[in-house]
Amino acid sequence: ELCLLLSYKQIEACLLLARRSSEQAGILTGLLRSDRWKALPTKDEERAQAIDGFIALFTAGMQRHFQLPVQPITLPIQTRPAVVEAAPYLLLFATRRQDSLLSMNDAVYRYRHNVNEQSHQGVLGTEWFAAQQRERAEEALEQLHQRALQQGKAQRIRRWPDLRQQLLLGSFGRFSVADYDMIMRKLLLNREVRCEWRRVPGDATEERTPGSDDTLIWR
Repeated sequence: ELCLLLSYKQIEACLLLARRSSEQAGILTGLLRSDRWKALPTKDEERAQAIDGFIALFTAGMQRHFQLPVQPITLPIQTRPAVVEAAPYLLLFATRRQDSLLSMNDAVYRYRHNVNEQSHQGVLGTEWFAAQQRERAEEALEQLHQRALQQGKAQRIRRWPDLRQQLLLGSFGRFSVADYDMIMRKLLLNREVRCEWRRVPGDATEERTPGSDDTLIWR
């Protein structure tokens, strides 16, 4: 696994220095394995676009060494009571192992959830904030349910781990692995998909999640 924490201010300073110094320009070109950073915008009002462009080039260079997509992870921080904003940093996570991808997803999910919960502690209307958070979570899970159903039917994905990974990569750190598995059990319970189990399940079929050897049959 590889975790790199990028500071937006340092990226901006690096680009600025490379435009003024040929030596630093060569170092940056070597780092990114490309000189396309020279085409990034230079105006102050386009600073965010330049940073995004740098990150895209840097991520593309990393991606050559990893089969699984490199994950850009924004980190929320509490700036004042009941207010959470993105930190001026980006965490790039890369791995060649699927189990590590799932573990990092859950770690990011727990971190974001804890930051949101802690931001409401000690403020007036704590219960209201908690109720709003639960309502948003329920809405997000319902949207995930519909997305899993649509994507599974459209692509006729036969293995749940394959579909789960596609969904997870599209919403990295937003849901836990347990949430994804709960959605699959809901799909089975609603008879929106059928599973051909390699091993005949016991009585508690609704509590069982399909594995790599089980086959999904979309209706």
